[in-house]
Amino acid sequence: MREVSKKEIEEVILKNYIEYQYFFVEFQSKFLTGLNHRYQGLDNGNLVLYYARQIHQDILRKKDYDLNFNISFEKFWENHRETNPQRISIINIGKYTFLPKETARRKILYLIKKKVLNKKNKSISWMPSDQYKKNYNLFINVEIDGICQLISFISEKINLSVPREKLKYEIKNNFSFYWFHYLEVQLEYLKIWSKRLGDLELGLIFLQVAHLFTSKAKEKNLSHKELYDKPVLFKEFINASISATSIAEVTGIPRATCVRKLEFLVKLKAISQDKISKRYYIIPSVTSDDLISRKITNEVVRSFSNFFFICLRAVNAKTLNQ
Repeated sequence: MREVSKKEIEEVILKNYIEYQYFFVEFQSKFLTGLNHRYQGLDNGNLVLYYARQIHQDILRKKDYDLNFNISFEKFWENHRETNPQRISIINIGKYTFLPKETARRKILYLIKKKVLNKKNKSISWMPSDQYKKNYNLFINVEIDGICQLISFISEKINLSVPREKLKYEIKNNFSFYWFHYLEVQLEYLKIWSKRLGDLELGLIFLQVAHLFTSKAKEKNLSHKELYDKPVLFKEFINASISATSIAEVTGIPRATCVRKLEFLVKLKAISQDKISKRYYIIPSVTSDDLISRKITNEVVRSFSNFFFICLRAVNAKTLNQ
């Protein structure tokens, strides 16, 4: 398998932007919906991601002293038990999660009460229950499948032969390495949208409207440049709309909350509502500098391109060494 660069991955995503977004938005929607459901709120889920990332970082440090140290998915919970969490300041937590200090403190206490996090000797760590561990194994498999689908899409576009099963095996075999980087990019993604919208639920609700748009527009396979240079193209897909009820069913966010936040997105001119059907759809002004701008979407593409590059580079290295 030939070598591939981060720039090449980024360029192929931007060239096939809407087709890629069809898979990416669906993947992120499922990911965020899962976080929201498991931890009773996306801000809570954001904090759990941060602490889980710390666990994988601690596991990887052991490999620094023993190159044969097993960091596989199969050994994860055993490795997890052997970690020694360090005390982390609220300021550092806020840096990664973009949560105000007092909000982070309050939500950490909530997660300790719910026995998702554990506090011992002033150190807090991600210490889920045995039942949670069983569920974790199930949803992580789903997320790995989603990652493999995205990487397979990119590989096909740049004429790389990367068998999906081989990729899945590699991720599971070096699980903590890949999951540290995966959680890092997801934390970055959440931070980007927290800065832009100030409310992660707004982002999740917007993704539902966006997914309907990409499902209709993917046949045209618009590039990132075409989408932002010709926002009028949005009008072709005005029939790609969704109801507040459907969004509530998919995300688990109460319908009344969905309606309120959809109305806020309408005020932001990110979406509009059909006066007859009462369904919501994306409008051209969503690509303005104040909303889902070219700069912010480029930033998301760049972050995930780096993660995909890490995955492909590692698989490539294994192939060359065989």
